[in-house]
Amino acid sequence: MTRRMLTRRRLVVAAAGTLTAALAGCAGGTDDAAEETPTATTTATPTESSAALTDPASVPEDASCAVCNMMPAKFPDYNAQLTVEAGDRVFFCSSGCFAAYYVDPGHFESAHEGATFAGLWVHDHETKELIDARSAWFVRETNADRVADPMQRNPLPFAAESDAQAYVDEYDDLSESDILRLTDFDMDLATFYRGRFFE
Repeated sequence: MTRRMLTRRRLVVAAAGTLTAALAGCAGGTDDAAEETPTATTTATPTESSAALTDPASVPEDASCAVCNMMPAKFPDYNAQLTVEAGDRVFFCSSGCFAAYYVDPGHFESAHEGATFAGLWVHDHETKELIDARSAWFVRETNADRVADPMQRNPLPFAAESDAQAYVDEYDDLSESDILRLTDFDMDLATFYRGRFFE
């Protein structure tokens, strides 16, 4: 009986020693490893995470358009992106796919039903610079033959109202009523540009 108790004690002590060593190995390490381990002071706060959502990001090579599945990185002058306050970033091949998603995000991603957007970006039709879609002016272009952008039919974004007006003035079939703001985007516009993706 005594011998059995000693054997059990030895096993328990040995197991405890092994566990202690293993834990020490996980918690310890060289000074270099300690520097790489994030501490409470380097961990991003929710406020910092939210701030990152208000900035555009580089389009990953493997990202696919959330509406049509084309590769936005292949269209650097036309792609668009938005962020959802919940933390997601969504990429698009063009402003037309962006418009469709903006109008009805839940149709394309059920988790984004009724989502609030933190950031929205499109490329200026003339300069090809990435601009904030909330301050952009859009031309409701209806003639795909005038533009060589992806998907052939897209609202054309402009940073300045005067540029949008100058574009409209070039064509008899466009008028001032074809100049829109992001808040003017509705289901009619979304289905005009991407109707087949709502079927």
